Amino acid sequence: MRRNGRRERTLAALILAAALVCAGCGEKQASGAPPEGQYSVYFITNQNSPGSGALAYEFRALPPGRGAVDGLLRLLLAGPESNGLTSPFPRGTTLRSWRVDGDQAVVDLSEAYGGLSGVDLSLADGCIALTLCQLEGIHSVYLTVEGRPRPFRDKVLHASDLLLENSREGPSEQEVTLWFPSEAGLTRETRVLRLSMGDDPAVAALQALLGGPETPGLGKACPEGTKLLSLDRDGTEFRVDLSGQWLEGKEDPAYLCAVVDTLSELEPGAAVMFLVEGEPLERFGGVDLTQPMRARPPESESEAPQD
Repeated sequence: MRRNGRRERTLAALILAAALVCAGCGEKQASGAPPEGQYSVYFITNQNSPGSGALAYEFRALPPGRGAVDGLLRLLLAGPESNGLTSPFPRGTTLRSWRVDGDQAVVDLSEAYGGLSGVDLSLADGCIALTLCQLEGIHSVYLTVEGRPRPFRDKVLHASDLLLENSREGPSEQEVTLWFPSEAGLTRETRVLRLSMGDDPAVAALQALLGGPETPGLGKACPEGTKLLSLDRDGTEFRVDLSGQWLEGKEDPAYLCAVVDTLSELEPGAAVMFLVEGEPLERFGGVDLTQPMRARPPESESEAPQD
């Protein structure tokens, strides 16, 4: 790898910052500049805990016949070789396309990547950005999923910003109450979510809700594959925009109540307007949605069974 003096200094600064972030990652952690012909490829540590440095790297050579950007992306998605490191990417994540636009790498990933949220998403973003920004001429990364900007993460990633954020303040935890359909109607599930700096707890709560329950006996709160496209608010009124999968399953009014009740736990008195792919939803499961929907009365609530 041949780099000019400025680029060498930039890479050295990134490696030094990463070493500080990854302090205590274990004996197998690589250190210093990569050997000739190899690159630093970032993953997360198996010993991940709140507030700890979670990014680490190993030195890898590019796959035969691959250029630098393409090769590094494929090494990332293939996963680490070192003990103590693990992949941040969900099973099924694939590279759809990439290009270099000026000093920015534009990377499009498959739908599986869109299932990440909160700290898990921040860590995966960080691995990609730190790995690609060591290359000559690449100073930032812009990620899309299935060719579309990412809800709540439509921003350019800079390696220096990611390192500063990770070293300055670790993830926070917030307890949230999610509501899922059950034989009793709707049943609450308490969940502790890990949030990165700048994450919206309401967004994280709805993404967790749409992802499904963790408590046995509770049902899904949406048709399979439904994603949260956007969440806007004006005071206590929310505008929840859902993906087209919301209309592909059964129209169960309990799904509406689950969303409204979950948001009401975070914002008492919340009212919700529903949209699908940006279009207002006027009726669903026999429920009139032309006016904002509010939470159910307390007497219809149910507690989840305790272990």
